Amino acid sequence: MAEPWFDPQNFQDQLKRRLADVPGQLADGFARVVRGAPEHRIEQVMRTPARRAILDGIFWQMPQQFDRKRAAGVSATVCWRITGQNEDQADTYWLRVADGRCQVLRSGSGLEPNVTITVDGVEFLQLVTGNSDPMQAYLKGRIAITGDVMLAAQVISLFKLPVAKDQ
Repeated sequence: MAEPWFDPQNFQDQLKRRLADVPGQLADGFARVVRGAPEHRIEQVMRTPARRAILDGIFWQMPQQFDRKRAAGVSATVCWRITGQNEDQADTYWLRVADGRCQVLRSGSGLEPNVTITVDGVEFLQLVTGNSDPMQAYLKGRIAITGDVMLAAQVISLFKLPVAKDQ
């Protein structure tokens, strides 16, 4: 029997409101860590087995950070190539954007990308945490783009990036 002061629906509504912002809080915290870390330390981490967990975590969150309104009318396949683990390998992730939705795939088997974005792991972390300007990174040669350059410029704007705030 429920306590007279306990309203299960109210409890559920409050819990949903508080948990809804957890991914944003984690992203903001991660952005602060990346901002505060020297580049050589980030590079060291991105050469360890933690790299895969970090990249998987970021790409797993992309659909949750996807801005459906900005993506209206966009239909594209984006191949992300994250380099820097060793000389001849890259971690590859595929994003399919269509009908206001974003899907992340580890394999692009059978897909033809509209654009391929190649970026070093350190620069990628700085980009997705709001600690690097994509246009400046491209102009300085830290990002390579093949395919639809205009789509590449639009891709970052389709996601709500964390803001690296100082405490």
